[in-house]
Amino acid sequence: MPKDALTIYRAACELDFLIGGRIDKATMPNADTLILLFHTNAGNFRLLLSCNPSLPRAHITTMQYKSPETASGTLMYFRKRLTGAVLTGITKDKCERMICLELSALDELRERVKYSLKVELTGKCANIVFVEQNGVIGYALRRISSEAEGKRAVLPGLTYAPPNPTGRVGVFDRDELKARITAFKDVSARAAANKCVAGLSNVTVDELFFRLGIPDDQSPTEAIADRFITAAQELYAAPLSPVVTFDGNDGKPIDYFTEPYKTCGGTAKTYATVNAAMDAYYSALFAAADLKAYVKPLRAAVKTAVSKNKKRLADATAKLDESATADNDRIIGDLLTANIYKIKRGDKSVTVDNFFDENGGEITIALDVTKNAQQNAAAHYKAYNKKKKAVIYAQDAIEKAQAALYVLDGISAELDLCTEKRELDEVRSELVALGLIKPENKRKKDKPVPSEPYSFDIDGAQLLVGKNHAQNDRITRGAQRADTWLHVKDAHGSHAVLKTPSPTEAQIRRAAEIAAYYSQSRASENVAVDYTLIKHVFPHGGGKVDYKEYKTVYVTPKN
Repeated sequence: MPKDALTIYRAACELDFLIGGRIDKATMPNADTLILLFHTNAGNFRLLLSCNPSLPRAHITTMQYKSPETASGTLMYFRKRLTGAVLTGITKDKCERMICLELSALDELRERVKYSLKVELTGKCANIVFVEQNGVIGYALRRISSEAEGKRAVLPGLTYAPPNPTGRVGVFDRDELKARITAFKDVSARAAANKCVAGLSNVTVDELFFRLGIPDDQSPTEAIADRFITAAQELYAAPLSPVVTFDGNDGKPIDYFTEPYKTCGGTAKTYATVNAAMDAYYSALFAAADLKAYVKPLRAAVKTAVSKNKKRLADATAKLDESATADNDRIIGDLLTANIYKIKRGDKSVTVDNFFDENGGEITIALDVTKNAQQNAAAHYKAYNKKKKAVIYAQDAIEKAQAALYVLDGISAELDLCTEKRELDEVRSELVALGLIKPENKRKKDKPVPSEPYSFDIDGAQLLVGKNHAQNDRITRGAQRADTWLHVKDAHGSHAVLKTPSPTEAQIRRAAEIAAYYSQSRASENVAVDYTLIKHVFPHGGGKVDYKEYKTVYVTPKN
């Protein structure tokens, strides 16, 4: 990811409008994130600073973060020292992932003093350090003792020192960087640049080499190093066109850039500023994480139910197989009854003529030595009756288990399609109705707003595609009689409604491609999709329908 010094520098340059602004409030939604509310002539803005090792960042945010009910000692310290302070300057580093906020405030004696807030966005060593006017550390979100091997000490009372040098060279030290790159002999120029350049991520370096048209196997030379360094320097002053790239399949955010990168895939969305792009990226990232956490217990409930029903199905099938020998018990009972005179108590077996065998012959029957002839025959009749009853129960259990697995398979497909909590709430309702999840105790005063299905434009005609059973029912029941209904054949999938009275063949084919994509047959190449007029579709609720007078088209799934 290009969360490098270049990106941080370009984002920090956009924060200059905060200079002269006053900090009205400080909040901490979690232990490694500090949010400062700035009051400026242009309005109020919230600056988010985070030293989370996996997601270090500094940008203006519009997201609403929930604060703890009780303020921590750390937050109380920052509120005391930062509230009312004026931002007098922002120091940026082009080659290190650092920002320094210069602050001025009145102390307890009403004298003007200067502070600084060092925002170190250096990955696993990220930190936010409050430094007093004399250069002494006043506080740090992440304290590092002097005993930590290979790390500088970051503790209140110590003189602040910048992060340990990485040993790399920035692109503005042309001669040194060129010498470092050309010193490599056994690697490509691109690999050499990645190994020794400071401030640029591997993604950015790869993008620059791609733009310059330098082959992957090109050896490092002074000319190539010069071209790379010049191109890298130009990035720091190039016109901004910030983008966030999203996965085309599930819509999850992939990365953000100061300008579009041709070497990175995904669907790009442009933003006005780098700060806006960062905020959108992290908002989408956290939304995806929240959605994943929200759907986790639903998937767990489905998985548990599937496991239980598969076990029931296996047990019932085994019982049915066992009961297949029921007629043998009846036959043996009849043979014993017909040959009672031959059997004496204590006999271990008896050999009799098998009059049930078309070819004749004899059969030897094992006997219970503790029982007489009538009791042995009665035991086999009893086993026969028991197995016949077991067949009925087993067949019923098999049908119920298969029906439950079919429903659960459909719910699992729903969970794959849902992209919002409202949609998942509708699936949760299904699971509650099935008794797989306990209902929530919260009393909701307002009726929940129904979730919205996918909507596509196909040559001027709207196509609605449901993400769950509730949406499928709504779009099917709410369609006009002349609209076209589509569904993948013999598989779980979304209901699709093409809202036009006279669709063209091209519109139906495109709608079928989308309907196939939002189904369990997405990975197949030749998928059968049934389509018919809405007037021939008869919904039963829960996403179940009957339909007639349909046609079938074969398509390759495509979103």
